[in-house]
Amino acid sequence: MEDINILLTTASNYCQNGDYKQGIHLYSQYITKNNQNPIAFYQRGKAYFKIKDYQAAQSDLSKAIKLKPDSAELFAERGLIYYMAKQQDAAISDFNTAVEMEPENPFRYASRAFIKDHMNDLAGAKDDYQKALELDPEDAISHNNLGLVLGKMGNHKRAEEHYKDAEKLDPKNFGMKTNNAKETPEVAPQPKPEPTPLPNIKKEEKVSGTANFGNTLKALISSSEERKEFWSFVKNKVFKATK
Repeated sequence: MEDINILLTTASNYCQNGDYKQGIHLYSQYITKNNQNPIAFYQRGKAYFKIKDYQAAQSDLSKAIKLKPDSAELFAERGLIYYMAKQQDAAISDFNTAVEMEPENPFRYASRAFIKDHMNDLAGAKDDYQKALELDPEDAISHNNLGLVLGKMGNHKRAEEHYKDAEKLDPKNFGMKTNNAKETPEVAPQPKPEPTPLPNIKKEEKVSGTANFGNTLKALISSSEERKEFWSFVKNKVFKATK
């Protein structure tokens, strides 16, 4: 088992250096020897995503989910792939599953809200951002994004309140970004199909034959990192009103 785990480490190193095709080749070699490791499918799926092979990425995330069906992170990751592949119904279904699996995680609602917003489900996006803020009232991004949604719904007064809350909580990113309530709200631009939402490929840890793949996978895509990567992706895609 230790010998084939070298393939995981080497594959990860290639991907870290931007050689995703060679990384995919090595992940594939590993999988032919051990097709019961969800981490291998997850990592290869990310590599496929980086080269915009969305179908292969979806397939690998689906295989990882089959092996680790209780991972909300995997459903959310696959949802992002579906969204970038313009399969919106499949995307929202996976985000729904992630929410159902982690109903107390505010990021699950906030990320689903972003997708709903861009599907023009403004009411659904508003509800999800409000739920995210109920669970985490100090989330500046959710305050800002809820303000954007409310502005598009015509509720400019409430939108201003959330912009101000975002500015108070995170003046570095949201300071001086208030919206003129009398102006027609601008629509947030659609994300460009760039392979950026998935977390960066990490170097593989040494995995023993009795390793708990679920815990290892959880460490690879921790909630904090997942959250950081998702909002890094949308940072320049979401309209932030300026004076």
